[in-house]
Amino acid sequence: MRIKGGDPSALRRRNLATMLGRVYEHGAHTVTELARSTGLSRPTCEEGVIELVAQSWVTEIAPPDPTAARQPGRPAKRYEFNAGAGRVLGVDVGAHKILATVADLRGAVKAVVRTDVDPALPAKERLVAMGDAVTACLAASETSPGHSPLLAAVIASPGIIDAEGRVVLSNPLPQWTGLNLAEELARILGPGRVDGPIRAENDVRLAALAEQWRGVAAGVPDLVYIHAGHRMGAAVIIDGKPYRGRRGAAGEIGTLGLLDWVNSYRRMLSYVPDSTTGDATLRVFSDLLDGNERAREFVDSFARDLATGVAVMSMTIDPSLVIVGGGISRAGDDIIEPVRRHLVDLCLFPPDVEASTLGDESVALGAVRHGLQQVEERLFGLVPSST
Repeated sequence: MRIKGGDPSALRRRNLATMLGRVYEHGAHTVTELARSTGLSRPTCEEGVIELVAQSWVTEIAPPDPTAARQPGRPAKRYEFNAGAGRVLGVDVGAHKILATVADLRGAVKAVVRTDVDPALPAKERLVAMGDAVTACLAASETSPGHSPLLAAVIASPGIIDAEGRVVLSNPLPQWTGLNLAEELARILGPGRVDGPIRAENDVRLAALAEQWRGVAAGVPDLVYIHAGHRMGAAVIIDGKPYRGRRGAAGEIGTLGLLDWVNSYRRMLSYVPDSTTGDATLRVFSDLLDGNERAREFVDSFARDLATGVAVMSMTIDPSLVIVGGGISRAGDDIIEPVRRHLVDLCLFPPDVEASTLGDESVALGAVRHGLQQVEERLFGLVPSST
């Protein structure tokens, strides 16, 4: 769904995009305010607003309370961006869960469906479970059929994913390797269901995007995101954009033998032999709070190994912030403080380090944000961002 002009001219579409971009970024405007802020003539703005209302991109705000004091004369009509003009779908497909999220064009979440899955589930059955979650989530988000079209869909999953959406390599989900996840999502949604792009992207990269959007890194242009848990990895955002690298493998340092991250996490979990990951993590940090010296040594050893990888990324990128996400982030300052302490000895300029606050919703939220960026580019790509 794109902005349509009353005539086929590029100038007409550009003017509509300019007006829509203004109310999108700066809130409700009157026609007079639109003309003043965009530099377009009042007649152009009057006609443009009529078209944008007809296309459902903007709505007229209800008049102010008639009992409130106001200036004499009829109040000017005000128009705001219609966040309900479309929806965006974000899907997180991991080893242990599938999380589908639908949001409006302001990013307000309208529906969430979560399905827990077995890490050993075959690819075909995982795709079926994904389809069920997506279908249920879209149905739950619909106020009325066709009223709010789906304008973008993004699937996030572990592994190296190329620009076309194909999984080049996925160690956590070996059967995923070779699949084109964008095409699989398109098949699940059905022909013509999405009036816009369908994308696939690495889950850690999208978790980083979510942190910049609604997490502890809100507004931070350059950051490194470290995923620490049963799987270790990293992602980089530069100038507000996730950095993919030539093959989509940027940040894939979790398997680097020199860091030994995977074995480091296993060593920490061995604090409680033969227990589940969640139980072991809970126990070691619980004992740490109780002053247990053995627990402190286990946590400090893991923090030192984690800090080594953080230092490598930080001294390469020199980011404004490093975020530690994944399951280990639930420990908060109990893991962040020893990481900070070790970084003092490892970095010329130790970066700020914070724990993620988004939990296991971060990947799906990042997929939603990535989808919104696709919509914004289509709507406002004709014009520079207004200031």
